[in-house]
Amino acid sequence: MDKEQKEYEDRLRRRLKILGDQIENGKVRINEGLNVISSLQAVRKGPDGEVDLNTVDGLVRSLALGVTAMHDREELKASASLSEIQHMYFEFIDKNFGQFYKLMKENRLTPDQAANALTRSEDAIKEITEGMDGFLEVVEEFWKNIGDVAYIHVEDLRENIKGVFGGDLFPSASENLASKCGIYTDTLILPDPFLRTKHVFAVSPADRKAYYLIKHALNILQYKELACANVDIPIVVILPDKSVLEKDERDFNQKLGVQDSLLHNKRIFGREFESVEDLMEFAHSLDTMDKALSEISDESRVLFDVEWKGGVESQISQALESTDFKQFGITSPGVIIAGASIGRMSTSNELLIKSRRLNGIPIIDAPTSWKYLSWKLEYDAEKTTSDLNTEGLHLTRGLNDLANTDMQWLGKVPIDSLIEIRKEGAMDEIRNILGKGINELVTANPEDFNLSQNAIFCNICDAFAEHQKNINQLSAKKWKFAGKDIGSWLVAGTIEVTAAATGMPFYGLATIAADQLLDIPKLKDIPKSIRELADETNKIKKSPVGMLFNISKDAQ
Repeated sequence: MDKEQKEYEDRLRRRLKILGDQIENGKVRINEGLNVISSLQAVRKGPDGEVDLNTVDGLVRSLALGVTAMHDREELKASASLSEIQHMYFEFIDKNFGQFYKLMKENRLTPDQAANALTRSEDAIKEITEGMDGFLEVVEEFWKNIGDVAYIHVEDLRENIKGVFGGDLFPSASENLASKCGIYTDTLILPDPFLRTKHVFAVSPADRKAYYLIKHALNILQYKELACANVDIPIVVILPDKSVLEKDERDFNQKLGVQDSLLHNKRIFGREFESVEDLMEFAHSLDTMDKALSEISDESRVLFDVEWKGGVESQISQALESTDFKQFGITSPGVIIAGASIGRMSTSNELLIKSRRLNGIPIIDAPTSWKYLSWKLEYDAEKTTSDLNTEGLHLTRGLNDLANTDMQWLGKVPIDSLIEIRKEGAMDEIRNILGKGINELVTANPEDFNLSQNAIFCNICDAFAEHQKNINQLSAKKWKFAGKDIGSWLVAGTIEVTAAATGMPFYGLATIAADQLLDIPKLKDIPKSIRELADETNKIKKSPVGMLFNISKDAQ
């Protein structure tokens, strides 16, 4: 017997023992009439007292594999609670940066202001960066050891609304994202910003490394109280990005990003591109502004930053002058246009896959990232329509369009009030008064999208028109939580929804199962974790929905 066969038999014997124990303890019940019963009855032991593997057929082996997977998952989950993981993580961050956080709060600074103040001198930069590698290694090792356990806990949070942040390294440091949408989501899932900034640290000079390290640490400590609050359903959870820890997933997200970028550049230039090499060859030929402008077919799809003023020529010029592109020595307008969407689309794919894995909703607070997520879902709807002969539909609407003005929502909830609402169990009553909301949007079945696009939009707007009306009713109650009046939490701004109903359960993952997403060799290039997610997705009727909460001002 060779080594590989011996290892397989050892694994099989372990699975059979676990199966036997689980059946004996009543944790596995098999309905009468199933073929596997006769297969189990046929299993015999040999003279040595061990199971004779020749009597174990495929049905029993498959059952043992499934039961062992569930057993091991529960064992892993029991190794540490989600609360313990979050406390360990924040204690480590606080131990290293707590003194800076205290100074920031005492001086009423933002994380950005504090980071700039703390990295002004060469000596300070040197001191911060000297210990940086060791700090980042501990963070990465922590998540490698415990990240899967944290994911299992969050995956197993059922019947609650989970908002999965994406589109940027971390939420804006100028406001608390949980304060902005904590009434509308039960659990806000944030990424570890140190892991997510790994690629930035690798190419940045010492002063920028020190700045980002301090800024991230101070920003994330703003969520410590929420993440470590003693409540039944966590308000905030920090999770690592699997794409940072697992190269296969990172490469896969990049492949998806390239595919979407080819579709995006097709819109921009009004021509097909067979590959990224084909695209970049064309882009290199557009080495002057005039050449680039003459080839652009759809100016609205040329976007680097929604906050940059001016038309397409201004966008391109500002991009050429920006630090992000200058550090890579990019001077060609064509290359800068063609390459801009690859990273954005890769990020959108990563966010959608992470949201599906955690059964959550993508939450974005960066308007530029929002546009690319919406475009990505649009291309998915079109691609699924083409590849699988289904009726695709893409929807992007601002809910405030109903009144042609900013709408109001509870988007400035103090942290201590948010915690008290959860502890007192007042969330259900608040949501009942507000009426229909996010839950009705995110649980949409693709089959519900057989209506016309206008009908869907009317349904969404009706739900939030009711919400708008009931905001006044809620404010009139004069409820106070942690001494703060609920009426003082109102903000004005825009809430937008983007969704793709593809006729299949979940955007591009549907085409993975159909083996139609990537070129040859296709399936073998897809990581095992993604294939399993795709298989699971095909059993679930749910369209992807993303949301943008964008505050323009307090409603007072």
